[in-house]
Amino acid sequence: MLELRRHERRFRSLVQNSADIFAITDAAGRVTYASPSLLRFLGLAVEEILGATISDRVHPEDLVEARRLARAPAGTVTQQVRLRHAAGDWRWFEVVSSNLLHDPSVRGIVSNARDITEARRYQDQLGYQASHDALTGLANRALFNTATTQAVRVAQSSSAAGLALALVDLDDFKAINDRLGHAVGDALLVEVSERLRASVRPGDTVARLGGDEFAVLLPGANAAESARIAETFIDALAAPVRAAGYELLIQAGIGVARHTADCDASDLLRRADMAMYAAKELGKSRWVEYGPELDAHAVEHAQIAAELSQALDRDELFVLYQPIVGLPDGDVRGVEALIRWRHPTRGLVSPVTFIPVAERTGLIVPIGAWVLRQACAQGARWAASLGPLAPWKISVNASARQLLEPAFVGTVADTLADTGLDPARLTIEITETAVFGGGRALDTVRALHALGVKIALDDFGTGHSSLGLLRTCPVDVLKVDKSFVDGVTGSVEQEAIATSISEIAQALRLEAVAEGVETAEQASRLLELGYRLAQGFYFARPLPAAEIAPLCTPEPSLTSPAYRP
Repeated sequence: MLELRRHERRFRSLVQNSADIFAITDAAGRVTYASPSLLRFLGLAVEEILGATISDRVHPEDLVEARRLARAPAGTVTQQVRLRHAAGDWRWFEVVSSNLLHDPSVRGIVSNARDITEARRYQDQLGYQASHDALTGLANRALFNTATTQAVRVAQSSSAAGLALALVDLDDFKAINDRLGHAVGDALLVEVSERLRASVRPGDTVARLGGDEFAVLLPGANAAESARIAETFIDALAAPVRAAGYELLIQAGIGVARHTADCDASDLLRRADMAMYAAKELGKSRWVEYGPELDAHAVEHAQIAAELSQALDRDELFVLYQPIVGLPDGDVRGVEALIRWRHPTRGLVSPVTFIPVAERTGLIVPIGAWVLRQACAQGARWAASLGPLAPWKISVNASARQLLEPAFVGTVADTLADTGLDPARLTIEITETAVFGGGRALDTVRALHALGVKIALDDFGTGHSSLGLLRTCPVDVLKVDKSFVDGVTGSVEQEAIATSISEIAQALRLEAVAEGVETAEQASRLLELGYRLAQGFYFARPLPAAEIAPLCTPEPSLTSPAYRP
């Protein structure tokens, strides 16, 4: 008996001083025993809970799991439940319970509960970080993919459940990031995420997939609803954004795809991506809904890319040269090198068709280098054979992708050295958009200028048209876009831009070239506005190299109709 009492005292001491809660509940869930540690963990004295039903303390969402134990056969069950503290907050416990209702010495469920609140909070925090974007708090790609898979499963099981997915990609975000810094770019992304979140319905999922690309899952959305939401996104992003002290205008291309019976989650995202690219091709702040024709368009682009990659080796590409003439005499001052593609079965493929494919696939880099070498070699041959009558300037276009290539400046330098062309005779034509954001592209242009190469801003007036660009970028020539030349014979308002560009060029001592001149009236009016250089079909279409030399003879000039092809 003494030994038995000693064991009882030892057991009681262990239970009463344990770091865990010990409790016994009867078949009805009433507490028949609780250890003193109850006060430490739940703020309750033992007498406050004896006789009470334990379900009164369990979180409603965990009641099903708690009641399952009472119906379980003899054995041990481990579960995690939330219990309400006397202060009103909820704390997580891991409960190990043994069903001893069948034991006449116990007739109850014996539970040992350990407080795991901090561990659960840390676990939940890690789970949140793994599934949400750290900057915006939106769902990340992993969580969005999971949500899309589940939504597609629901849509496939119910013909009445509509589903749509929208991809939102910001326009010119990189330029803002490079020009104003990542802090401004991050502030802009946060504001955009808030506007998107405020534009959706309850139950929709907004995610940031990475960079400046966002995705929105729209369960239950039919065609009209998804179109309305896309328009809402366009409107929400139209207002200026205040980001880190800057007021910015932001636009986006949006692609929308609706679920059909033949697509899974990855197909849905792919279709929205195709629609988004189609929207960007239409311009700024546009949205496009996916249709089967986009698949056909993508297949056609892939086929063109595959054939274009072999065009150089098969000698299918060639260069034409369009004269740049002086006004009013029409004498050839230079030429612009223009690439053409004669496909063995397609015939002549328009540059409008294959140049965007080349830029998207990166083929523009080797193709551009080939055009540069062809043009420089031809310019050197003209200089050797025609002497002072040779076209002085050889203009070659360079895309934004080429300007970002670290080796581009070296390619130009090597080409000039190999062909023997004077660097002053080479003009590299770039677009305003390519260098507007500064960064590597602008550094490349400065390095080219340091080689002695001239720089022309092509299609001037149609891009960002920042006068500050003329101060930061080393520019020698402004090429006025055809859309402004078309209006020079109209009203004063129509010719205002062409007039302004001419005056800017004169003030900054830059050359101005009017592009797309098609009539004698346009040429005459451009001369009156101060233009001394022009090109266009009125003077000559792009010609093979062999047809340029006869045009460089002292007379007659290209302003004579007899010499306009």
